[in-house]
Amino acid sequence: MNIRFLIFSLLIYSNIYSQNLENDKSINVMLMNCYEGSEMDETKIDLSDYFAVYEKEKYLISNFKIKKYNSDSTTQPKFLIKGLNSIKDSTNGRWINRKMYPGETIIFSVPNSENEEKSRGYSIYAKGKLIETENNEFPYFEKIENYELRVASGKTNESIVKMDITSFQSGGFEGGIYLYWIGDLNGDNRIDMLIGTSTHYAGIELIFYLSDKTDKELFIKHKVGSCSSC
Repeated sequence: MNIRFLIFSLLIYSNIYSQNLENDKSINVMLMNCYEGSEMDETKIDLSDYFAVYEKEKYLISNFKIKKYNSDSTTQPKFLIKGLNSIKDSTNGRWINRKMYPGETIIFSVPNSENEEKSRGYSIYAKGKLIETENNEFPYFEKIENYELRVASGKTNESIVKMDITSFQSGGFEGGIYLYWIGDLNGDNRIDMLIGTSTHYAGIELIFYLSDKTDKELFIKHKVGSCSSC
């Protein structure tokens, strides 16, 4: 192989690799209402870099405040997050904290204080086909096929999560799509979402959907942690 070509290739690779490392800053989230979060040993986990997201009065315009986590505080945050390049000190948002089922829709708007005409409205909804059991026997539904969470805003309608889930023999569905929090955490006047997905009731993967400032798509997906039970 030509030695000049080899050196050139290595330089290009090193440059790309260093850029990826610089841009690949991981985001981590800890949910406080998980067993994992409520029983965490703060002496073993470094929480100094985490921001805490607290809910204030529900009907205020900026009903969530965000500040550096203080373990001595008597007020429990909804969740902790670190790794964002920018974060607001307050925001409007909604704490949903439950599984979404086909047919459900949540409407949410992100106001733009500088230009009301640029405020954005979002429709967050779940789709899926309920497959009934034979002869309508208990638990009545065998599974949900093409189970999907979507977000629509203006002319954009984007699929966020898609999966199939089965039901318990005792009733109810094993796992699913959990919507925890929606709001504008990084201050770009676009919606951000904290979501959990699970194929088993005892384990949930946490995913943070951060708004895409380039507007090529609604979100950039970040796997941010897990939860043993919520």
